[in-house]
Amino acid sequence: MTARLTIEPDLFDVLLAGLAERGQGHRESGAFLLTDRAHPEEELLQPVTAIAFYDDLDPDCLTGRIDFHAAGYTALQDLCRRDRLRVVGDIHTHPAHRVQQSRVDAAHPMVARDGHVALIVPHFAADVTDVSQLGVHLRVNGDWVSFYGEQAAELLLVPESRLAAVRTPWWRRLLSCFRFRQQRQETR
Repeated sequence: MTARLTIEPDLFDVLLAGLAERGQGHRESGAFLLTDRAHPEEELLQPVTAIAFYDDLDPDCLTGRIDFHAAGYTALQDLCRRDRLRVVGDIHTHPAHRVQQSRVDAAHPMVARDGHVALIVPHFAADVTDVSQLGVHLRVNGDWVSFYGEQAAELLLVPESRLAAVRTPWWRRLLSCFRFRQQRQETR
């Protein structure tokens, strides 16, 4: 199994905290996973260097499910152009333990491009303790190939992840999220 994405533990903490905060325990939330545009697309290991939460791009998209509109894609394109980024994956939450793609997820992906990685997080991202709890869905030849458990953890690498041993405390995730927001505001 060849790894597809890598994400630093602190950014992964920000991502999970942001998803949980936006979902508020009762609705799906999601984000695009981004990398530097200069990173070669043909390299299988794509480093996730930035995230763009769906509702930052399309404020009206979190309706219980995710209803992402054309204006959100325009905002994503503007962000990628401005910051010299490109999309390598997306992530969204499901309410219970099920991390399989729904028929809607598979038929209407956020990005319908071969090589795209779609991640699904259980329990609205509130109780994730290990990367192997996620569903990892890879677009291949216009269809999806899904990976779970240890195979999922092999495709999404979180180096020296604290999640593998002990769940990151809620306050650390919130602190990481606060730092991320502060850094974003300083660069604007």
